[in-house]
Amino acid sequence: MKLNLSLGQRISLGFVLLAGLVLATSGIGLWLITSVNATEEKNQSQVDLWQDVVAVERAWTDVAAVIDRMLLTRQTGGQIKSQLEASAANFEQRLFQLGEKSADAVPDAAQSANIDALQSLGEQLIIRLNEVSDAAGQGGWARAQVIRHTEISSLQSRFDENLAAYAVELDNATKLLATRQTRTQNLIRISWIVGVVLAVIGGGLSAFYTLRSITFPVHELIQQTQRLKERNFDPITPLARHDEIGELSRAFAEMNELLRQFYQDLEHRVSERTRALATSAQVSRSLSTILDPDQLVIEVVEQIKQAFNYYHAHIYIFDDQHEMLVMVGGTGEAGRAMLAAGHKIAKNKGLVGRAAVRKQVVHIPDVTRDSDWLPNMLLPDTKSEVAVPIVIGEEVIGVLDVQHNVVNGLTNDDVALLQSIADQVGVALRNAHAYTDAQAQVEREAVINEISRRIQMATDVDTVLQIATREIGKALNAKQVDVQIGKAAMGNGRFSGQNAT
Repeated sequence: MKLNLSLGQRISLGFVLLAGLVLATSGIGLWLITSVNATEEKNQSQVDLWQDVVAVERAWTDVAAVIDRMLLTRQTGGQIKSQLEASAANFEQRLFQLGEKSADAVPDAAQSANIDALQSLGEQLIIRLNEVSDAAGQGGWARAQVIRHTEISSLQSRFDENLAAYAVELDNATKLLATRQTRTQNLIRISWIVGVVLAVIGGGLSAFYTLRSITFPVHELIQQTQRLKERNFDPITPLARHDEIGELSRAFAEMNELLRQFYQDLEHRVSERTRALATSAQVSRSLSTILDPDQLVIEVVEQIKQAFNYYHAHIYIFDDQHEMLVMVGGTGEAGRAMLAAGHKIAKNKGLVGRAAVRKQVVHIPDVTRDSDWLPNMLLPDTKSEVAVPIVIGEEVIGVLDVQHNVVNGLTNDDVALLQSIADQVGVALRNAHAYTDAQAQVEREAVINEISRRIQMATDVDTVLQIATREIGKALNAKQVDVQIGKAAMGNGRFSGQNAT
């Protein structure tokens, strides 16, 4: 089963595991030290018991020596008496200490029985010792000798046997204790060694796993970063982890996707901008070569629609009264139908009228949300619209109107492009009108010069009049031309003269 742990949890788990192994190993080591100390204490207790056994045996030897000297010298007072009392008291004290230490250090039932027997025999020896002392004090040396060599000797033999048995049992108990302690210490020592080995192995594995769970994914993230640095925006598969590194990987993948989209969008925008500049340059070249205003507006709207795949484009020009905006060029069947119908818009109506009156670009991303928008049944799919005034100097002469069949389909970049084209159209129309006026002036001057030349070639007045009327009629495309020449005023205010038709 795979644990979904965070990076902090993995490090904490590794630390806890390592700390647990160290504590366990330390505990086993402490247990070993405690066991060794306990063994030393028990061994020291056994040594003390041995010393107490020897002390009891020596104390009774001293008592027996004093009794024998007393019976041999037949002295009961003075130094003998004090030595007897001191040795007897020392024997009782040593025997009591042996019993106390045996009760604390030797729980074995047989040893306890021997201690009880030694205590009982010791008490009987003291009683018999007192009887010998009393008999000797009363001069009953024979009785004292009998008690010494019969009852005391018998009790002493039994006491020595029990003391020897106790010593044997104490020796066996000591050996058994040493064996058990050695076995226990060996077991603890082995456990400690195993614990140390496990701590080293477990710590190493924990450190390796922790480092591996960090360094490997970090290395992969570095490789992904290097790819991003090389502008390789291919989709990145996030690391299948549920820790902080996994979150970082997912965030990095999302950032890469955002950068990829941004880069693609930037490339698209650069491409669109390049195409817009190319279109603007093409329109500019076309405008510079077309001198017919009607052909000029048709060429502009067609190039705009084809270059940017707009839904519709058309141009309006103010009429002579500057009240109505008359459509002079449009794209597609709808444009031709509106041209044929003489489509026009009042200057204060719709988006086109608003742009003309305010001398400002009108950009509507969603025409259904604008109350001034005028729907056209020939353009049912219009969703967004831009109306750009065509300005010459300070005067608005018309409006360039572009429509799209996508909501928000016309961006600020489109607005900037259309503004530039509208400015070029204004300049081109001014140049075209100027060229037309100049061409008309040249034609008029040519006609006048031709008429003057022919009149100068005439030899009489009638010929002059005929030439003048004929050429003027041709130039003005008039059906009838009359020329009257007066010579003198008559009395009635009329002129008399010659007429030519």
